[in-house]
Amino acid sequence: MFLLHQSFVWHSIYTCISTIVPIYFQLLFSLPTPLKYSYVYQIQQRSWGDKVVEWLTVELHADKEWVYAYLQPGYGINPMAFLVSCSTTLLLLGGVKESKMITDIFTWIKVALVLFMAIGGLLLLDTNNLQPFMPPELNGWNGIMRGATTSFFGYLGYDGICCVAGEAINPTVNLPKAVMYTLIIVTALYVVAALALTGMQNYKEISVESGFPEAFASRGVMWAAQLTAAGEVITLPIVVLISGVLQPRLQYALARDGLLPHMFCEVTPAGNLRKGTIVAGTIMTFIATFVPFEYLDDFVSAGILVAFSITNSSLVIMRRESPENTPFNLEKLLLL
Repeated sequence: MFLLHQSFVWHSIYTCISTIVPIYFQLLFSLPTPLKYSYVYQIQQRSWGDKVVEWLTVELHADKEWVYAYLQPGYGINPMAFLVSCSTTLLLLGGVKESKMITDIFTWIKVALVLFMAIGGLLLLDTNNLQPFMPPELNGWNGIMRGATTSFFGYLGYDGICCVAGEAINPTVNLPKAVMYTLIIVTALYVVAALALTGMQNYKEISVESGFPEAFASRGVMWAAQLTAAGEVITLPIVVLISGVLQPRLQYALARDGLLPHMFCEVTPAGNLRKGTIVAGTIMTFIATFVPFEYLDDFVSAGILVAFSITNSSLVIMRRESPENTPFNLEKLLLL
């Protein structure tokens, strides 16, 4: 049931912002928060659409002329992104309980798939592909930091946990554990999978659209390539579904504080944020269908980085004060 613990902290970033920022500026400083979930949602939709096209043409050897005519008609339109977005929105309108059951099933499938790719990649690892370990094109640590910034949205999951804290059982105990477990598991899987991928195939040859399937194919393990390609197509929509769950709950928090229209915090008798889900799903479906991937990717990572920076600054201000002889010195230093 939605709003199981209404008094509990709903959203980590927005809560920190609303604690230290005057009400008139809360919406301005909170904008990166809803935008990041919205654009992550859209990025995953378009990414899934591209993977479906590649899977059909490369793995299933479907007629390319037909696939491109209907699934990549041009002008930046992505019909498959429209399909997955509409499907997940309709599923969310059916209720949280149904969405949670599907989320649990596909999450375990996705974790199993990542473990398979990581372990399989390590078994096929060629140490020659790891030389040099820091490619000269990166320009040292500056390039590494730029790359980390680009992939920053990969760590959005732990913040998403806080968005559904109001529906958790015994959140004061379970929520901190969930956040820590998520950070540890995601970091471990990300590092091991990245090492396995770059060890299987030279970094200059790695496919941007279909990294692991192409890497397995380059090593001659075609069944693993086909399995991972199909797995990516089947499991990626779960990320879309989770992002769709989080966005209406953030809108609820903003509407509850008067920063959005009251309709966004209206809850149906069944416990769903029906109006917020419809509005968010409609807007995100439109953008995902018509806005190309390359315009969304960098914007999302930048928005998340700004949002987390605001959160960290908020926590410092909440716990420390400027010296009496230099008022607002702490705030000035954080701004710099």
